[in-house]
Amino acid sequence: MEAAGPLVTISAAYGAGGGFVGPQVAERLGVRFVDRAITASVAAELGELPDAVEAVEGDLESGLGHWLSYFAAAGGGIWGGFTPPEAGRYLDDATYKSHVAAVLRREADHGAVILGRGAQVVLSDDPRALHVRLDGPVKRRIAQAIDLGGLDERAARRAQHQTDAGRHYYFHRLYHGDVADPRYYHLLIDATAVPLATCVAIIVAAVRGREELRRLGEAAGTFDF
Repeated sequence: MEAAGPLVTISAAYGAGGGFVGPQVAERLGVRFVDRAITASVAAELGELPDAVEAVEGDLESGLGHWLSYFAAAGGGIWGGFTPPEAGRYLDDATYKSHVAAVLRREADHGAVILGRGAQVVLSDDPRALHVRLDGPVKRRIAQAIDLGGLDERAARRAQHQTDAGRHYYFHRLYHGDVADPRYYHLLIDATAVPLATCVAIIVAAVRGREELRRLGEAAGTFDF
């Protein structure tokens, strides 16, 4: 564990720049940035195609009251609905959650910057982890998304509603909480009021500061976080 690199989890609301900040922080810290790779790793553990796991994640974010995702026995496609279990197997919440947790912990072992997937909960007991939330007022996040992604306002508003709702539902469904609850985080930044490059610098400085505190505490025999 001592040889592992820094560990940061980032939760970002739509338009808060998580896709920009995360890779930049990872580069500055010299560790791997982990986002969509999580889906591919979970699929590999399950012996399924990434598209199949993406479909499950889409179900989790859809707000449906119940979901059962069917994986064909041959490892081919995914079917929605209630296919007879003898024809294949079902991936339920607990199974998906356990595989995601295994992937997150494996990535964390080496040091990483992890975006999303409830990593702030899964890795809450890792003393190296700095948990960060990027957010901001909806109107300013939409404006920032337009600037960053070149969307028109109507498309950005629709994407904000769908993305934020999906992330909230995913987190509530699997971790029974509110993804925006400040109690999950060490650092909360309004990424619409603070330039994204400055957000990167703040997070990197916080990581370095915690590392220095850890070294001082260990030297004094008083380290306790």
